Amino acid sequence: MRASAIVYTSRTGFTERYARMLGEELSLPVRPLGQAPGGETVIYLGWLRAGGVVGLRRALRRCRVAAVCAVGMSPVNNLSAVEAGLSGAPLFYLRGGYDGSRLTGPYKLVMDLLGKAMEKRLEEDPEDGTARAMTEAIRHGADWVSREQLRPVLTAWEGRA
Repeated sequence: MRASAIVYTSRTGFTERYARMLGEELSLPVRPLGQAPGGETVIYLGWLRAGGVVGLRRALRRCRVAAVCAVGMSPVNNLSAVEAGLSGAPLFYLRGGYDGSRLTGPYKLVMDLLGKAMEKRLEEDPEDGTARAMTEAIRHGADWVSREQLRPVLTAWEGRA
């Protein structure tokens, strides 16, 4: 299925940056989900929240989704729960980043709680690399966005154009 656009949902800008990079690489227009015409075939990018990709259900109702890129801050790709709802569309994980200054209200509260949970997990197991990475990111912010992380998406897409 050939995509005609890159469509995304972003809260703090990391997913939007990936969408724009991917659009440049594939020479496709890039739009927020709210501006995507109905029925368009797209590659959808959304950020991970509580094991789901934000905006994915809406994207699946509004567009023909050829592939999904889930952007998260964990160093570990754990997308098995997301895969179940995709109906065969390829799913990719992109490590994004964290900027607490861009969060407000319930999002900030949830991330503060996650930070405390990660700190506790790290106290219990000082060798837990995921807990260490998440704690550091929540404390100090982080930005892992890179074109290199798009390589699996681009490789998968080469034969579809």
